[in-house]
Amino acid sequence: MNDSGLVVALQNFANWRNDLAALVEQISGFSHRLDLLPSGTMLRLEILAREIREERVTISFYGEFARGKSELINALFFYNQAYRFLPSGVGQTTMCPVEICAAEEDRIDLLPMQPSSLHKNIGDLKKSAEHWQRIPMVLTDAEKTQSVLRQIQETQCVPLTEARRFGLCPPLDSARPHLTHCPSCGEGRVKISRWRYALLRLSHPLLAAGLVVIDTPGLNSLGSEADLGLDATRSADASIFVLAADAGVTQSDLQIWEQSLAILSRQRQLVVLNKCDLLCDEMDSPESRAEKIAEQRKNTADRLQVSLDQVIAISAREALIGRLRQKEDRVLESGVEDLESGIANVLIPEKRKDIANNTQAILQRAITDQRFVLEEQSQSVAVEMESMRRLEAQAGDQVLSLLDRQRKIIDNLALDRDQFFRLQEDMKQEANRDLLAPLSLEDLNDLIERAKSDILAVWTTFGIYERFSNFFVNTIAGFDEALARANRLSDKMTSAYRALEQQYALPKLDTLPYVLLPRRAELLALSDYYERFGKRLEIAAYPQGMVVRKAFLNLARQVQNFVLETRRDLLSWVEESFELMNAHLQRCSAQAQEKLLALTAIAESSASIQQRIDALRMKEARIQYEMDELAALQAELDRYFQNPLKTPSAA
Repeated sequence: MNDSGLVVALQNFANWRNDLAALVEQISGFSHRLDLLPSGTMLRLEILAREIREERVTISFYGEFARGKSELINALFFYNQAYRFLPSGVGQTTMCPVEICAAEEDRIDLLPMQPSSLHKNIGDLKKSAEHWQRIPMVLTDAEKTQSVLRQIQETQCVPLTEARRFGLCPPLDSARPHLTHCPSCGEGRVKISRWRYALLRLSHPLLAAGLVVIDTPGLNSLGSEADLGLDATRSADASIFVLAADAGVTQSDLQIWEQSLAILSRQRQLVVLNKCDLLCDEMDSPESRAEKIAEQRKNTADRLQVSLDQVIAISAREALIGRLRQKEDRVLESGVEDLESGIANVLIPEKRKDIANNTQAILQRAITDQRFVLEEQSQSVAVEMESMRRLEAQAGDQVLSLLDRQRKIIDNLALDRDQFFRLQEDMKQEANRDLLAPLSLEDLNDLIERAKSDILAVWTTFGIYERFSNFFVNTIAGFDEALARANRLSDKMTSAYRALEQQYALPKLDTLPYVLLPRRAELLALSDYYERFGKRLEIAAYPQGMVVRKAFLNLARQVQNFVLETRRDLLSWVEESFELMNAHLQRCSAQAQEKLLALTAIAESSASIQQRIDALRMKEARIQYEMDELAALQAELDRYFQNPLKTPSAA
């Protein structure tokens, strides 16, 4: 494979990803050595490094039937196979979503369209090998490979009622009966895909570098499960919306864009005007051809409200033929290199920014928390050292007075710690009893059952939209109540700690329940998507059909997972907050005992004063060394994230 811009970008992404994971591991190792952070935070750092190494850029190709998505994927990623890899051409091609990912051995896993897996999402089904048919592949054998891959084109004739159970049959249309009846199977039957999903696992350098490709079936191809294609697009890091250059943005294209893709970040999308070779003929001059393509790109950008740079005109067929036959002029004229540049310079950097922002926030919090503790320790050592120096000059009865005072401090601290521990237990019981009440799974299940009945009972698009909206209003209200209770609990926790903080000079602590805020933002985004779904005109004809039912069941699963994860996050937040407070108290107690031992030794021998001063100097030097190490890590963190789009060598 040659070193195209896309290859280089993916290799840089893989290197950058590994370098970032190494930085996380470096900070994690340093933090383990200092042992100043809660165990939950340390575990999060370890998991974060592993997750970063496993991060992939998932790009979904989406569009109407016969737009050339599979051919485009062939031209971009599989031209080194020396044959047309994915099935493409005239007639039906990809009939189910195909996820292409890295593996050590080449094979395809096919998920049959069957009732037993109907209500399970693909993520869960991937973990169950018994649902899939696994077929090994030998890529050097073109004929056998193509024979295996042609299975993703396979269809089956089923009764209309069964097709509707899968949500794969549109409403009856007397004006277009060919869409609801199969001529080869007879009246009352319809063709649907044989497979619900396909996992194509390949030993391919681009995939190994961190790329995952999803080829979705055309929305208007009979037997395609549109919801699956939409789910794949929504869960992908970026999407490429494929249009026909000669047709531009059709009404059905616009409908797909507005209802399904416009919700995604504009920075994570490219629009491809494929088959631009059909836009002009041999009678056109190169200048005329360029003008036509430029005009179509501008019209497309205006219609979809994206920047002109995000609209790329290519001919996937010309690109693939040019690369297979090593015709550089045809490759250059096809525009495929512009698309590779768009993926390399737009889609991959957006993925890197997401990873960088999330990682930087976690690492910065870890460094800041440790710096605060070290600064407190340094200040404590400085105060004690000054006290020892005064003692050195005034040794005598003052030592006994200080010794008595230190014993009282230790006794009071022990009593206060016991009282604080009892208060913690009360607050933990309050958290289990009251904090999680607004996120009750039983109440949520009741809400889901009521909403399901309401949705399946309405017969208008507005009614479906209104029921989805009401469901989210009630769900978000639970999140808001949980946030209010968490804030009240946070005030109690900080108030209880603040009294000890002021009395014993403990590090300051902020227990703001920030864990709920990103969860609420995700729920709002989910609400916006499903309210858009409720406005789709084509579902009005079948409000009790499989499409609405499946959409709501999918929504219910997602919200249930949201609530479960949020409940775990809230309890972890309470545990980690108290763990951090207890760690500060434990260090304070240890320092108080250390000071008591030092004063006792001083009382026994005034010569011990100098020994204690020397010990404090060594401790001060150690703390300063650790603070210098931490500052170096902070500087490295700042340099690394100054521009997350640079390559590792330039960072």
